[in-house]
Amino acid sequence: MALSKKPVNGMKDILPEEMQIRDYVQQVIKDTYRSFGFTPIETPCMENIANLSNKQGGENEKLIFKVMKRGEKLKIDTAKEESDLVDFGMRYDLTVPLVRYYSNNVNELPSPFKALQMGNVWRADRPQRGRYRQFMQCDIDIIGEAGSLAEIELILATSTTIGWDLKISKSASMTAVS
Repeated sequence: MALSKKPVNGMKDILPEEMQIRDYVQQVIKDTYRSFGFTPIETPCMENIANLSNKQGGENEKLIFKVMKRGEKLKIDTAKEESDLVDFGMRYDLTVPLVRYYSNNVNELPSPFKALQMGNVWRADRPQRGRYRQFMQCDIDIIGEAGSLAEIELILATSTTIGWDLKISKSASMTAVS
């Protein structure tokens, strides 16, 4: 069988030049959000299917790449429902993993907790032009802070991140011209 050279539909390879740009942009984002007190965290790419599903249907249910049970846990011949076949799913955003992470570690985390997450997410919907099934997402969240101050800080941190990146881009262009 011949090797298929193209990535799966909705996925893409990242070449070295684009990877350098991506690494740079991620570092600017991380540095800026850290300066606002956001703490980087990392969560697994897979979650228990019960955490990802709300059992009420809806759009999010359609986004989940479901992972079949393996080994002795998989009993195809006696399966009556999807839950008999599936136990995990790929995260489709970073919110559900954050909620699980926080509830599991709340006693070790400060309050309020300012989280920064950057990671790949996967969506099982049909990719449209310019959209991918796998992509990098960046989230900042403040948990345990009631009121609008947290919202203002999120907006300020994000606008600073975007503004700083634009200034860097302009000065890099000027340097290249000089």
